[in-house]
Amino acid sequence: MLDLVLAAHDGGTSWRQLLEPGEARAGFECVGPAGLARRMGRVLGVPARPAEAPLRLAALARKLDQHDDGNRSYSASRKHDKFGVARFLLALRDALRMAGWDGRELTGSPRLRDLAELEGLETRPPAGLPEVLADLVAALKGPLPVPLRVQLAAPRSAFAPMVLALVDALKAAGAAVADMAVESARASGDTDLGRVQRALITGGNSKDRPTLKGDGSLLVLEADTPVEAAELTASLARTLTLGDTTVVVNTEAAVLDAALARQGLPTVGLPTASALRPHLQVLPLRLQLAFKPQDPFRAAELLLLPGGPLPGHARRSLLNALNEMPGVGSPKWLDAIKEILAKETARAESRGDSCTQAEAAAKALSDRLAAWFGGDLHDPMEGVPAVRAAELCVLVSKWAGGRTGAAAERAHEADDPGTSDDAQLWAQAAAVARTLEQMLLARPPGERLPQHTLMQLHDLATGNGSDLATFNQDAGRPAVARGPGDVIAPSLNVIWWGCTHDANQGPTPEPWTEAEGAELRAAGVTLPAAGERRDVESADWRRPILAARQCAVLVRWRLAGAEPTVAHAFFDELGVRVSPGAIATCTITSERLLANGVCPAWQPATAPVPPDAPMAQRPVWTVPAATVAPTRDVSASSLETLLGCPFRWVLHYQALLQPGRGVALPDGDRLAGDFAHRILQDMLCGDNKLDVATSSEGDARTWALHAFDDRVSTEAAPLVRRGAEVDRDRIRTLISNASATLLRILKQGQWRPVEAERDVTGTFAG
Repeated sequence: MLDLVLAAHDGGTSWRQLLEPGEARAGFECVGPAGLARRMGRVLGVPARPAEAPLRLAALARKLDQHDDGNRSYSASRKHDKFGVARFLLALRDALRMAGWDGRELTGSPRLRDLAELEGLETRPPAGLPEVLADLVAALKGPLPVPLRVQLAAPRSAFAPMVLALVDALKAAGAAVADMAVESARASGDTDLGRVQRALITGGNSKDRPTLKGDGSLLVLEADTPVEAAELTASLARTLTLGDTTVVVNTEAAVLDAALARQGLPTVGLPTASALRPHLQVLPLRLQLAFKPQDPFRAAELLLLPGGPLPGHARRSLLNALNEMPGVGSPKWLDAIKEILAKETARAESRGDSCTQAEAAAKALSDRLAAWFGGDLHDPMEGVPAVRAAELCVLVSKWAGGRTGAAAERAHEADDPGTSDDAQLWAQAAAVARTLEQMLLARPPGERLPQHTLMQLHDLATGNGSDLATFNQDAGRPAVARGPGDVIAPSLNVIWWGCTHDANQGPTPEPWTEAEGAELRAAGVTLPAAGERRDVESADWRRPILAARQCAVLVRWRLAGAEPTVAHAFFDELGVRVSPGAIATCTITSERLLANGVCPAWQPATAPVPPDAPMAQRPVWTVPAATVAPTRDVSASSLETLLGCPFRWVLHYQALLQPGRGVALPDGDRLAGDFAHRILQDMLCGDNKLDVATSSEGDARTWALHAFDDRVSTEAAPLVRRGAEVDRDRIRTLISNASATLLRILKQGQWRPVEAERDVTGTFAG
């Protein structure tokens, strides 16, 4: 017997409360619409896994290329955001399919006509959830191969029509289908929780709204910030049986887990999705380095990423080169590469490798440097060929795949869950690179993608990013629901964490006009009635309260950063179901609790902590004379520091205390000064120097301007970034004027350049 509980959404573990402690039930599973499709696909032998969203978007974008003649309902928007329009139209199309549209012709409005024509094009996009559900319904022609029972955990109005079509088809094929049970009050009527439950179910009226006593069965925890609210929640959780508790967490999961860990309680371990994880930054950084001029900041970020594609000694040398001369391909960069290859050869020889093996190791590292920072560079506006961008995706996917295997092996050897997470993140990075490769190969042959378009495609391939939990899941943790509507089973205690307006997404507005809705209904599309989706939403809000048998807790905070937050709309309903001021009776703020403890069932232990004595200042430091004596050659700037502030000089140059940073690329006056210094030095002392005696000021200007234009993209690349045009022109003019002025001063004084920065020695004041 296969026993399925069908929830309105996939995910969460609230179903755990349906089982007895320690119970394992064969054939039992709680699924959402996608989970139901996967399970029925295995039962019926039908492929039931929707294609990845980026691939479906890329396929629709190709269809839009064929369909868009400049006069479509979406043409004007598509000129500015091709892939944003594709995402919007795909969402409309999937919504219609989930509502029962079979692809028939629609003519009620230009956008309905365009959607119908796109659907009628020969190229069929990769299957999404609507197609998977339709295929499963079509496959249910006979009796089911296994006994099946489906229990709905939400009202039928909470499910899309295509999901209900599959449920009805299963019922027709012999499955036992049970609708959601009628809501009932589970707490005693003598408690605050029981009174509120009955008021929510019956609706009540203004005359017989119940009063609340503040007995602790219904609590509203309130604090200024999520961190403070999390400490309140964790303190309360110490008094509850967490195994019989369900926690609704749809925001700030890591903050709650951190508080639970500090209190010594089992953490929930909910992951959060992010597209900014270091593993996912390798691909966009490599793609951006395919455009000219190569941005030194992007190169530095790639070199600083944990677990980057180069050995540590190579990354340090290249970062030092960027610190001195911010540009990929600068003389310092090329010198660093020579040094790196020489070190690699020496390392191989120190391991006992032969000369041939050492040369092969250096050659392999040289090829890797060229693969990650070399290759043809493309104009950002003209774009990179899609095939070339796909090759870069292959480079990243192969490398990330190799990191996946290495991380998984380390996790197996060390039995370290954190290392296992690392392997999963590298696998996600490889998957994103492969997805983007497929999207690029699906583009028209010979197409060139401008930089902004390529990065848009990358963002589509990345989606919400990869999931990572700040804390691991601990034994004895509570059951978890990702939203109030996902509380599908009664629980002894229910905590709704983050009961604020910001955490309430709400249903998206219905996109169809009245005329469009009439045509869609005539075409067999089931659209929700006016207010129906809001009714489902408000019913979801009541679930955490109605599911609790002993205690229900709503947690909210007043500030999100520096901005005030608004209470969740559910508090409006609570306020009209109970007597005036009743919710305030059940509200416990952090200030009141720390002051005198206002909840009889919960008295956290607190004690005053006296402030520490302020740190005493030390006006004079007496140290041996040798401490401030220079032990090596000093530059002009370090000599200035020694004479001006010996204390600073000792800390910086003798104790080597420096601000913690991975890279500090020159900018502002430092960047302009260093670059001007090199140009003027080469003009007077370089291989192609000017003859001071015979050259004019105009010759000096011409020499300096040519040098600036030839070298700025490699030696001072921050000046060629977008938005730096004014600074670049200013510094270009400054160097041109400085070259002419310097030449004039030299000629007036009859000076002849001999050497740049000759070392001098001597003594001063002992």
